[in-house]
Amino acid sequence: MTVRVFLWGSFLASLVFWGIWFLVVAWIDPAEAEVIGFTMFFMTFFLAVASTISFLGYGIRRLISPAQLAAYRVRTSLRQGVWLGLLINLLLMLQLQRLLRWWVTLIVVILFLSLELLFLTYDKSTSRHQRTSPEGSSRA
Repeated sequence: MTVRVFLWGSFLASLVFWGIWFLVVAWIDPAEAEVIGFTMFFMTFFLAVASTISFLGYGIRRLISPAQLAAYRVRTSLRQGVWLGLLINLLLMLQLQRLLRWWVTLIVVILFLSLELLFLTYDKSTSRHQRTSPEGSSRA
């Protein structure tokens, strides 16, 4: 996939999923919604947030670090978009069950930040290892 396909796909997906999410909010009554209504709400909301954050994250990364390869910007922004979509959906589900408290939110946010830090650390160590390894040697 090229970067242009990613950008257009993310942009169009965010428009489509935000539109579908607004239709779900407008047409489905939460008091009468069953499993399918809540599933549609949370799935469309997750996809809308993930695609929007991925699109915006790529643009911000392009401004902040223009020397970084585009493929790395795509990978990081897509991963962080998915993380943020999952985080917001999880917090909304906890609120739906009336289980959301400030300390639960803090624990969940720390968990997601730790996971992202783990991925960022792995990415840096992998890129550092690839730069320091000799070009002619093969890894076993």
